[in-house]
Amino acid sequence: MKIFGHISLIFLLALSLLTGCEATRSLTSSISGSPDENLLAQVPAEEREEVKKAEFDLQVAQEKITLAEMKTELASLQKKYADYDEDAADEYKKKAEVSVDLAKLEAIDRAGLGEKQANIKDIADLKAKELKIEGNRIKIEAKRDTTGEKINDLLKQIEEQETRIINLEAAGVPEPEKTDEEPAT
Repeated sequence: MKIFGHISLIFLLALSLLTGCEATRSLTSSISGSPDENLLAQVPAEEREEVKKAEFDLQVAQEKITLAEMKTELASLQKKYADYDEDAADEYKKKAEVSVDLAKLEAIDRAGLGEKQANIKDIADLKAKELKIEGNRIKIEAKRDTTGEKINDLLKQIEEQETRIINLEAAGVPEPEKTDEEPAT
C-alpha cells in the first residue's frame, strides 16, 4: 500500500512539473515521447480505439498491482501471526516448566523437608516468575489476536479488489465517444 502511495505522489509531482507554457509542453512531449493531448483530441473517435484499449489495459494493470501489494501485506501479517503464535506457545511451555518446579517445591515443603524459610522464599519466587510469564503470554496473545483482525480486514479488501478486477475485465474497454464535431485540421 505504501508503494502505491509513493508512486501516486511521484506521479502528481511529475504532472505538476509538466504543466506550464505551451513551449514547455511541446519540449516535454518530444523528450518523453508522450503525445500532445491537444493533437490527440483532434483524432476522430473511431481512430482512438487503440488508445482506449491501452488506457483500459493500464487501468487493469494498476488494479492488479494494488492487489499484489495487498497480498504481500497479507503474507507479512500472516508471518507475524505465526510468530506470535509460536511466542505464545513458548511462554506457555515456560509457565508449565515453572509450574512443575513449583509443585515439586510445594510437595517438599508440605512434607516438612528442606529449610522452611528457604522453601517459602523459593515458592514465592517461582509464583512471581509464573505470573510474569503469564503476563507476557497474555500480551503476546493480544498482539496475535490484533494481527488476526488485521488479516481478516485485509482478506475482505483483497476479495473486494479481486471482484473489482473481475468486473473491470468483464466490462471490457469502454466504447469510443461518438461526437458530431468534425476534427480540426
